[in-house]
Amino acid sequence: MRRHHIVFIEDDESEMATFRRLYEGDQFELTGVCIQFPRSVVPALAPALGDRVPDLFVLDLFFPAVSNPPGGFTADTVGDARAHLTRVLRAAEELEGMFIDESALEKNDKELLRAGSELVYWSQRMLRHWCDVLGQSPSGGIALMRILREHYPTVPAVFYSRKATVVDVKAALDAGALDVLIKPHRSLEDAEAPRFREILTAYCEGRGPGWRRPLG
Repeated sequence: MRRHHIVFIEDDESEMATFRRLYEGDQFELTGVCIQFPRSVVPALAPALGDRVPDLFVLDLFFPAVSNPPGGFTADTVGDARAHLTRVLRAAEELEGMFIDESALEKNDKELLRAGSELVYWSQRMLRHWCDVLGQSPSGGIALMRILREHYPTVPAVFYSRKATVVDVKAALDAGALDVLIKPHRSLEDAEAPRFREILTAYCEGRGPGWRRPLG
C-alpha cells in the first residue's frame, strides 16, 4: 500500500522531531522543512520535493510574520508579561478555592463555569501577549499557507498548533485551511497519535473526518 506523503513545515526543530517520531513510518512518508519565515518556504521545499507533489501540507500556525520580529522580552515588556501572569494566577486561585468546599461547589455550578472561563480568558490573553512580544503570529502561518497555495494549488493544507484560539481557527479556515488540529499536551502525544493518524489519512485521501467540512 502506498504511503501518504505529508510535508510538515515548522520553525522549531524539537517540534519537527516529535512529529517525525509520532507519524513517520509505514503509513506516512514525511518531508520535514524547518524555516524561520514564510518567504523561505519555496526555496526550502524545491530541493526537498523536486517534481513530486505531496498529498497534504501540515503547517505550524504561529510563525514570525515579518523578517525582523521583535527582540523578545526586554525591560520594557517584562512588566506587562508579569501583569498577565498575575491575572492568570488569581483566576487559578479563585477556581482552586471553589474545589476546597465541595458542598458549596455543588450549589454554585454557574460560578464554577464563570471562574473557569475567567482562567481560560486570561490564559489566552497572556499567551497572545507573549506571542506578540516574541514575534509569533497566526498571520505568519496564514501567509505561509497562501504562498504554498500559489506554488502547489492542488495540495490541501491543515494547521497543527498548540497556541490557536477560536479567533485564530476562524481566521485560518476563512483563509482556506481545511482544519486547525490542536496539538495535544506533550504528556498525551503518544496516546492521541492514533486519532491524529486517522485525521491526517482522511485529508490525504480527500475526505474530511467526521463533522469537518468536505474537501473540494
